[in-house]
Amino acid sequence: MRRILTFILILSLLSSLGSLGCTKRPFLTSAKSGDEAYRECKALSEKGDHDKANECFEVLKSRFGGSSAAYAADLEIGDNYFRKKEYLLAAETFLAFVKLYPTHEKAGYAYYRIGLCYLKESPKAIDRDQQYLQSAIQYLEVAIDRTSGDLKDLARQKWIEARVRIARRQLYIGRFYYRTGEYIAAIPRFQEVLKNYAGLGLDEKALYLLGDSYRRLSEQERALEILSVFDQHFPQSPYRKKLASKIGAGS
Repeated sequence: MRRILTFILILSLLSSLGSLGCTKRPFLTSAKSGDEAYRECKALSEKGDHDKANECFEVLKSRFGGSSAAYAADLEIGDNYFRKKEYLLAAETFLAFVKLYPTHEKAGYAYYRIGLCYLKESPKAIDRDQQYLQSAIQYLEVAIDRTSGDLKDLARQKWIEARVRIARRQLYIGRFYYRTGEYIAAIPRFQEVLKNYAGLGLDEKALYLLGDSYRRLSEQERALEILSVFDQHFPQSPYRKKLASKIGAGS
């Protein structure tokens, strides 16, 4: 029995020694400044080893807290989550940054990345859940106010993209109700496009569907009001001609 116990003890000791031999070298053992540490961690990001890079950046933050390198590490951690397509985790990381450092010079960049994360998390298929698009718009609007130059232009482009996607979804839902004869349910969707998402290329179609919905509900006066809007803003639109033809038919 004692021999068996001794054998087990030896095996356990050998296993422990083996584990020690495989222990990874800790990060930043030779870094003497935050900048040196940042370069070492950044090199891991550039190699595509985003998990190790984030471990490294966490060590940097603990060793050089309050330094400019530590602030940059926070942003790089978020960017690494973004590169891994973990968009919600990235968004939370950038949100934590702007809450901790609301006046930091990179706060505008963080707001842009939050908006972009929510935009990326939203499926492009128009019939899928788009719950994050409004959040994308909200944070991209802040980014537009807090940035300049190319980044401001990029934030504006993504803001427009998010708004177009919401407008198209509203139009899609409205058209579904329209096709199924649920005109009362369809009308608010078309109104939403025209009121909050005008100028995105969907106005004429939304106007036509709104006017024809009124016509089908026998609200001729309102249908004629829509026709007058066409006359003011889109007099040459084929949708204007189509609506006028239907109203003129009295059907």
